[in-house]
Amino acid sequence: MPQFIKPGAVIGIIGGGVRGYQMALAARQMGMHPIVLAPEDSDIAFDVSDMRIVGAVDDQSALQRLVDLAQVITYVDENVDGNALQDLAKPQQLPSGVDILSVTQDRYLEKVFLDDQNMNILPYAQVVTPKDITAAVENVGFPAILKPIQKGIGVDQQLRLTQPEDVRRAEQLLQQRPYVLEAWLDDPTEFSVLVAKAGDTIRVMPVVENEFSHHALKASTVPASGGAAVVAEIQRIARVLAQSLDYTGVFGIELFMTKSLTLYVKRLFPGPQLNGHVLTATTGISPYHLHLRALFGWPMPEVRLVQDGAFLPLRVDDRAAAMTQIQIKPDWQFTFYPEGATDIGQIVITGDIDEIKQTVNATDYFQI
Repeated sequence: MPQFIKPGAVIGIIGGGVRGYQMALAARQMGMHPIVLAPEDSDIAFDVSDMRIVGAVDDQSALQRLVDLAQVITYVDENVDGNALQDLAKPQQLPSGVDILSVTQDRYLEKVFLDDQNMNILPYAQVVTPKDITAAVENVGFPAILKPIQKGIGVDQQLRLTQPEDVRRAEQLLQQRPYVLEAWLDDPTEFSVLVAKAGDTIRVMPVVENEFSHHALKASTVPASGGAAVVAEIQRIARVLAQSLDYTGVFGIELFMTKSLTLYVKRLFPGPQLNGHVLTATTGISPYHLHLRALFGWPMPEVRLVQDGAFLPLRVDDRAAAMTQIQIKPDWQFTFYPEGATDIGQIVITGDIDEIKQTVNATDYFQI
C-alpha cells in the first residue's frame, strides 16, 4: 500500500494533452501541487500546473528534474521510458511502478501476457521478416490487420489484409519494423472498463460502451449493452487482470464483443482514458481522482452507476455544431479545454440512455 500523502505535496505528471490536463486539475482539487512534463511549450496541461518541464517523455534530463522536485510521480499513458524512470526515481516516488509499461508498450508482449492469464483474445502472430507474413496469415486467416509491435505509432502504419495480394503489399512495411498480425472483426461492439488498484483493494468501475469513427472515439455510454452476464464477465476479467498486475492506480481494459456475445480482450492501458470521462457525472467519482487517491494512499470508495449517461468528445471540426447545441440544450454539460488541444472539449448528457440517444441523433450531426 502506498504511503499516505497529505495535501500540499508535489505531484509529477509525465505526459500532457487532455489526460495530463485532467490529471493536473484533479491533483490541484485534492490540494496538491502538480508539475507536468510534456514535449511542447503550448501543451494545455501547463495551464493548470504549478510548474512546467518541457521535454520528451524519454528525455533523461527532464525526467531527472521531475524526480528531483516531485514527491510522487505518475504517467498518463504508456509512452514513457520505464527503464529510465525506474533508474532515476525512488520506489516510493513511483507507486505505480513500471511493470505495466512492459505489457502495454509492446503489442506482442501484451498478447502473451493476456494469453498467460487465460484471457480470450483474437488469433495473432508475430511478423518480423517478409517470409513470416504467409505463415502468419495461414494461422490467423483473412481478414486480419497488421500493426507495429510498438504502440504509439500512427494508424497510417497499419494495414488490413483481406486477400493474398495484400500480403505482397505488407512485405514493404516489414523493411521498417516488426509487426503483429491479428484477426479482424467487422463491426464488433466495443467496451472498456477502468479498474483502480491499491494493494489488495480493487475497485472496478462501471462498464462503458464505446463507438469509434476512423480510429477516433466518437461516443461513450453507460450502462453498456449486452446484458448482465456480459457485464459480469467483463468485471471478472477486470479483477483477474488487476490481481495479476503489479500496479497501483487506475488502468483500463478494452474489449470486443461479437454478435454471438463472445468477448475478446483487445488491449490494456495505464491511467484513466477519454472513454472514462462519462463516469464522473454518472457515478459521482472522477477516474482521475480515483487514480490519485490510490497513489496517495487515500482510501478508495466503491464506484457505482447512479444515472445513465453519454460522453461526446469535441474536436476542432465539431466547434460550430457545439455552438448550436449550447444555445438549445440547457441540460447538456459542456466543457471546453484551453486552446491548443486536439480535442477542444466534451459534452456529457445524463438521463435515460434511450432518450439520450434519441436526442443526440436528432441533432443530425452527433450520433450514438
